[in-house]
Order: sequence, then structure tokens, then C-alpha cells
Amino acid sequence: MNKACIAVIGAGGKTTAVRSLARRLSGFSVLWTTTTHIYSAAPEDCRLRLPDPTAEELAAALAEPGVVCAGVPAGEKLTALSPESWAAACRAADYIVCEADGAHRLPLKLHRADEPVVPAETTHVLVVLGLSALGRPVREVVHRYALHPAWAAAPETPVGVAELCLCAEEAAARCGLPQKNIRLLFNQADDERRMQAGRQAAAALARQGFCCRVGALQKDDAFLAPWVLGE
Repeated sequence: MNKACIAVIGAGGKTTAVRSLARRLSGFSVLWTTTTHIYSAAPEDCRLRLPDPTAEELAAALAEPGVVCAGVPAGEKLTALSPESWAAACRAADYIVCEADGAHRLPLKLHRADEPVVPAETTHVLVVLGLSALGRPVREVVHRYALHPAWAAAPETPVGVAELCLCAEEAAARCGLPQKNIRLLFNQADDERRMQAGRQAAAALARQGFCCRVGALQKDDAFLAPWVLGE
């Protein structure tokens, strides 16, 4: 088994994806953390929760199989570990699953110059895109929509296949990894209309060489970990 650090970015189901990945890999030593902000994992989703651990404490916790959720408390949420604790985790954990983006609970997003916050040790990036945005104005469903000049000028633009592809391409370009290490997931395909739009977007991006899936993680997540890791 090769160690892996999976950064999850985008919008429309990142936390669900992180939970799924951590659970499916829990036979190994797994760190669930963030480089931005997350709510701590629920007790049923992890073996141990460590607020602001020392490097030694985190390394000891990750010496055993199971999911450890760790970060530095920031109000109701956790933020990034100290550099020392992060380095210790990279040495000790079999897998790291890191939420590396924020989207204010919207299904799509664009990124500022300082986003996403993908760790240098990242081996795989999962980009999540929420199909619940379909047909709705970009101003309502795309976090930082005004970063795209055409959308800033026309915020009522409805989200269709072209808009889904734009968000996916922008996220992939920002993550800094080779295309072969990036997975694009069109999530929230809860009805036929969303499924068809997701498939059209995935087909267009596959022609560019991207590895894409369309699905609904709340209904079926068994495919996620093997697909992300290329197994």
C-alpha cells in the first residue's frame, strides 16, 4: 500500500465525500483534517477527535488503524494543524483526507488567487460539483461567481452544462496537480434531469482527458475511494 494525501475541493458535497473516503479507508490509519475550516467529525465517523494536538500526540494516535479527526479549534470549527503536527501526520498516517476549500454551503464555486489551499504533499485531488445548481442563477448557487467577468455582468445567468464545465475546469487548473491525479465528481444527481446534465458535462471534460463520474453520494458512495485512488 502506498501512502496517499487526498485533497477534496469544490462544492456541493465535499464533507460527504470526506466522510465517505475516511470511512472506506478506516481499516488503515486515516487523518481527517482541513487546510481551511471544517466542523469536527461526528463521534460515529471517527475513532478519535484531537483539538490542537502536539506532533507527538497526533503521531501516537495515527499509529493505530482508524480515523482520527484533528485540527486547531476556531470558534465552532477546526482549522489547519500546526506545521509540526502536519509533518508528523504525513509521516504517521496511511491516508490523509483533507478538506481544502470552502464554499459557504453553495453547490458550485470559483476560486480566489489564494484558493484552494492544497497541501504540497497532496497525491490526489477530488473536485466535487453540485448538480443542485442546475437551472438556477449563478448569483444564487456559485460561491464567488463575480470572479468570472461575464457572470458579474449577468448574475441571472442560469447554470447549465457550460457553466458546470467552467467551474470544473477552473477548479482543476487551480489545484496544481497533473490531470491524471485529479478526479471530477458531478454530485447530487438525484433525478434524471441532473443525471443527464452531469453526463453531458462529464463527456465534454472526458474529451479533454479528465477522469469524471456522475453520482449521488448520499445514495451510493461505494465507488468513491477506489475511483479517487485509481484502484
